[in-house]
Amino acid sequence: MRFDPSVLAPDPRRRRVVLEVLEAAVAAVDPASAVEDHLRFDGGRIEIDGGLPAPRRVDVLAVGKAAAAMCRAASKVLGGAVGRMLVVSEHEEELPSGARFLRGEHPWPGPGSLAAGRAALEFARTVAPDDRLVVLVSGGGSALVEVPADGLTLDDLAATHRALMDRGVPIHELNTVRRHLSKVKNGGIARAHGRPLVTLLVSDVVDGPASDVASGPTLPDGSAPADALAVIRRSGADVPQAVVAHLQAASPPPPVDPGPWQVVADGARAATAAMQRAATLGLDARVATTSLRGEARVEGPRACREAPGGLTVLAGETTVHVTGGGRGGRNQEAALAAAMAIEGSDILFAAFGTDGIDGPTDAAGAIVDGGTVARAEGFDPAAALDDNDAYPFLRASGDLLVCGPTGTNVGDVWLVWKHSRP
Repeated sequence: MRFDPSVLAPDPRRRRVVLEVLEAAVAAVDPASAVEDHLRFDGGRIEIDGGLPAPRRVDVLAVGKAAAAMCRAASKVLGGAVGRMLVVSEHEEELPSGARFLRGEHPWPGPGSLAAGRAALEFARTVAPDDRLVVLVSGGGSALVEVPADGLTLDDLAATHRALMDRGVPIHELNTVRRHLSKVKNGGIARAHGRPLVTLLVSDVVDGPASDVASGPTLPDGSAPADALAVIRRSGADVPQAVVAHLQAASPPPPVDPGPWQVVADGARAATAAMQRAATLGLDARVATTSLRGEARVEGPRACREAPGGLTVLAGETTVHVTGGGRGGRNQEAALAAAMAIEGSDILFAAFGTDGIDGPTDAAGAIVDGGTVARAEGFDPAAALDDNDAYPFLRASGDLLVCGPTGTNVGDVWLVWKHSRP
């Protein structure tokens, strides 16, 4: 991972430390290393949490932003036992020989997502009776792999997803809705397979169950369509009528045995690594929370206000209630709000999406400080925040964090640095 060095210009010494800390956080949740650390294969049995016999061949299905790296690691562990491999992500990386790659869309499902969803269901259905299926799941899979439930279209699902996100619906509730509009989610891959499989997950979910990762393609959560309908009604989101009608008429999905599964990397691991790296650089460092959530524009200033001296690490995922027509993401919105709150101070605040992508932009977040507002000449920070237009403001102030896709996804890492220098 390499950050655009232009972000260093306002304060090279401290910002270089911040980048080192963020790089350590991402390295700690490297999906390939996580899979290699947890997946075991002795030639006749696949082991994670429990195990399953593997008498002949092992097919591998990998879905999400970390899919490529997870597939490479699984192929290395399984060796000559690997059969077919299907990888679905939003970006291409090096893959094992023979692996098939499909590109889905993110953050909204598109035609590529639909093709990938159909291919994933067919892949799971056609695993030979004597073979075993390993499914590798990471964040982003909810949009990247999709097949709408009968009577719904891809546009219905995308419109619903967008409407709920714009209302700031928390990810757990958002996934409750998405899983009941889909043939892939809520154990859909496991049902298509028809017998126990093995699942490894890189989690971007804050304090939620493993079934929330990518809306649970192999792990149902036990919810019912009525629960999804309740989320929509509480949010006040304007969703297609076809979606409401489907949820009113749908029955709960049949039970399924998903087989053994394990979360191999998450935000807590990233936060701990960030804290440890900061400590080795001579800072008084601590993890304040791995359950960060709430409105980004509220939580950014709050984190700056409540952090003690030294460097404080927070991990989780906030939301944005979209009311304007601007450009940005949750980390950029948190950073802009924080910049207004810390104007003129010596506080430094960084908000970073571990996948390298924050909203529909090329930035992963931002580093802001007491001089950010002054550097953005000609911009009104309050007006930018009101229009959800953080990206142009932070580009003008020289504070955007840009690194490109990292190949992993465990939510967000925030840093607050007060009153001390390395």
